[in-house]
Amino acid sequence: MRFAHLAFLPVLALTQALAQPPAQELPPQEFKDPLVLLQAVARSYAADVDSFRLQAIAETEQNNDLQREWRKTYRTVLKGPGALYRIETRAPYGSFIQVSDGATEWIYLVEVKMYVKHPLPQDWPHLPKVVTGGAMELRSAWDMRMQLESEAAGYDHAEMLPQETIAVESRSYPCYVVHVTSADKSHQQNKDFHSDSTYWIDKTALVFRKKVEHSDTFIIVTPSVHVPFHMDSTTVYPVADFNPRTTAADFSFTPPPDAKEVATLEPEYTGHAVQHPEAEMVGQPAPALTLVADDAGKVELSSFRGKPLLLEFWATWCGPCLAAMPAFNRLYAELREKGVSVVTIDQDAVPADATAYLARHGYAWPNYHDTDKQIGKAYKAFKGVGGIPTVVLMDAQGKIAYEETGMDEPALRKAIAALGPEYASVAPRDAEKPAPAAKANEH
Repeated sequence: MRFAHLAFLPVLALTQALAQPPAQELPPQEFKDPLVLLQAVARSYAADVDSFRLQAIAETEQNNDLQREWRKTYRTVLKGPGALYRIETRAPYGSFIQVSDGATEWIYLVEVKMYVKHPLPQDWPHLPKVVTGGAMELRSAWDMRMQLESEAAGYDHAEMLPQETIAVESRSYPCYVVHVTSADKSHQQNKDFHSDSTYWIDKTALVFRKKVEHSDTFIIVTPSVHVPFHMDSTTVYPVADFNPRTTAADFSFTPPPDAKEVATLEPEYTGHAVQHPEAEMVGQPAPALTLVADDAGKVELSSFRGKPLLLEFWATWCGPCLAAMPAFNRLYAELREKGVSVVTIDQDAVPADATAYLARHGYAWPNYHDTDKQIGKAYKAFKGVGGIPTVVLMDAQGKIAYEETGMDEPALRKAIAALGPEYASVAPRDAEKPAPAAKANEH
């Protein structure tokens, strides 16, 4: 079945095309414990498959005494083998199609009929660095699988409600029903945010089919002026297909005849430049650190000297950290054969959350914990001007060769290659040479 193209199909045709049943359905499992059920849902989204197709349709209303806003958004992502993908969004502030055939990437803004075309970037997909409404939807669609997994795994307490059968885009699903609140989360950064959520979980596929959330938060006008508002949202998930059937046509894009190619669709950025730590870390000896493992065993950072070390600070509650994990895993697969040590240090308040996340994804590098934040404080990037993920590369003598907040895979690869000729193969490829196209699953 051809993947529905948002720009050219009406909404009804789109949802009917996407709401196809999975190729195989297993007998429903019976769950009594809502937390065990949510962990099973997390494993569904974390399954070790390269291809997936997901769709979300959300209706949101937010209001306070002087404002009322309603909006509806569509997000669809089809990830094929290798670097094949198609992301489609519809939103009040712009509808996008972003496609890769494995060699070339197109980004098309539907309403103005403009598109960008360029060789596939190494850190694909290219997601705009300046976050606007439409661009934010592209990122949300691409991150949907990761976000739903984290959502399912992020609760310490939950309540099982009576089971229901619901209709989602004309198809019926017998569902478990689970109720949670923001107070049930294992980690909550914003203490002024309060939410009450109900999930409908497909009994057969063990994925979310519907979510209803009521939340109270505020808009920050100035550091001292916070305007409260209430938000109600209903999201349905008509499609959750892992290892979907695809064809090469799903990952092709032909601009409409009246479309115009442009250099960029991103707005000009007029904000302040990112501020880096006052004390430059590159070239300095790495600070002395004691790393704590799952079994409470301790390892000194200095024990890694004698070969290069790639280190990343992260946390399960950090969306950009989780989004960076596939790139980190690619580097780990290459570097472990070259004698480079690769480790991570999580910032989770509950270390078991980090351990469980890595296990779900089969990430096999050593991970250590920084529950008291003493390790983070040893780095300037954690003194109020940086954040996570932060990546640190050390040479064989224990000096810092690279340090950056955020995962910039090409820049990191360049820094690794600069450590010596034996690491030259890690260097980013020539941007002018597109990656070889992967083949779709033909059926």
